[in-house]
Amino acid sequence: MKRRPDARCEQAGPQVSAKVFIWFLCLVAGVRTFLFCAGFPFFNNADEQAHFDVVLKYSQGHLPRGMEHFSSESARYFVEYGSPEFFTSPEAFPDGRFPPPAWASPAEGTSAAGSAMEQAWSDATNPESWQPPLYYATVGLWLKLGQQCGFSSGHLLYWLRFLNVLLLAALVWLSFLAAREFFPQQDWVALCVPLLLAFIPQDMFYGIENDNLSPLLFGAVFVCLIRWWRAEVLSPLLAVCLGLTMSATYLTKLSNAPLLGVALCVVLLKVFSAVRSGNLGRTLPALGIFVACAIVPVGAWMIWMQHAFGDPIGSSTHMALSGWTRKPFAAWWHHPIFTSQGAWSFLSKLLASFWRGEFIWHGKRLASAAADYFYVISSLLFIGITALHLPRLARSDKVTAQIVAFALLSFIAAVLFLAFISIRLDFGDWAYPSRTEPYMWSGRLITGALIPFMIVYVYGLELALRWTHRTWPLFATVVIIVTAVTVSEIRVNRPVFSSDYNWFHLP
Repeated sequence: MKRRPDARCEQAGPQVSAKVFIWFLCLVAGVRTFLFCAGFPFFNNADEQAHFDVVLKYSQGHLPRGMEHFSSESARYFVEYGSPEFFTSPEAFPDGRFPPPAWASPAEGTSAAGSAMEQAWSDATNPESWQPPLYYATVGLWLKLGQQCGFSSGHLLYWLRFLNVLLLAALVWLSFLAAREFFPQQDWVALCVPLLLAFIPQDMFYGIENDNLSPLLFGAVFVCLIRWWRAEVLSPLLAVCLGLTMSATYLTKLSNAPLLGVALCVVLLKVFSAVRSGNLGRTLPALGIFVACAIVPVGAWMIWMQHAFGDPIGSSTHMALSGWTRKPFAAWWHHPIFTSQGAWSFLSKLLASFWRGEFIWHGKRLASAAADYFYVISSLLFIGITALHLPRLARSDKVTAQIVAFALLSFIAAVLFLAFISIRLDFGDWAYPSRTEPYMWSGRLITGALIPFMIVYVYGLELALRWTHRTWPLFATVVIIVTAVTVSEIRVNRPVFSSDYNWFHLP
């Protein structure tokens, strides 16, 4: 990739120092993820019970064959290790205090009530039974490894969460690879991307969530596509990597589909470019490998879903269980998202939760209004600056402009996908999304776009500070952002660490 003519004149920092710093960031990201995973008790409000139940079934070699009930073994975990602190305030209990955890209470005093609760869970249907398998199979293997290492009971639950330590550290490292593809010869500028990700307060990484693999997998897709876009011919190895990472991204979460749609458009554009340049013949063998690696795993899963659920995708099964229905086309245009107030409500909540997650504590959102405003305003500002600069960038460095456009469109496509779902569906009697507030604003559903988003974010910030003709103001600004975000996260989540239900209090 050519160096941009209008980029900063100096080369930022020695390569060795940058490598040391990135490994330090991976370590810091792992440590802070460990602490927050340990600090939050089980089970959070982001369907953690449902995800754990599917993980447990996969670890036992059982693939759900329909919308199954929670297993009795999962129900025992829910009752023994579940905390009421997410949904309930202490005032709802005698003396204004939460009862002690079931695992710390006398067995004779809790057996009858516990048995009734276990039965209630066992009679309930797990709404995540239809989800793609990759996350659950991966964490299921991690569970088996934990059992081999001697973990059981509550410690086994936290062992599953602690896998996120490795996932976030790997995401930080991968984000540096992606950023260095975009900021060649400018390692310290590229380091701003993993620096932001190492301290991102996204709380999905503190629980058992099938969204946790998406940023890593689509980040790998993003890197593979950048490398192919810059190469004349697709190599067989790159074809295998691209095909497998694209299929893995789909087999992790269906909400990654719009990201893969943008990636597929990039693939088609590259194929058309090969046709025009006369390189198609040299590309065809690797292209065939790519198609096989991308389609065969996804096709096999769809065949299984048709056999087990009667639906190759599974979304119709989920909608039937949820009571959601498709609205007629004429009713779409009455959605409040088409008003300025509705559009702002959707975008602001989505961007805030994209940064900090959606956990609640004592029935209230774990969030800072000031931090949320910063997440929303800065995201819109730097995305806007990047988009406005694209025509100028295309005149000086067409390849870089195309990569920026790919990153930008990935995030925009993910946002539009959630907007489309919000418009398309009637959510019935659900509390979220609801008929009164019909917005699907869960940012974790689009975190597959984290790496492309952060590259666009840092690029927009760099453009805003380019008048300084120095690297250090950019890096210093990112350090200030990270410091403020971390202070806010600690302040917001501090009450969680005093919970008697968390890992620090396990026997």
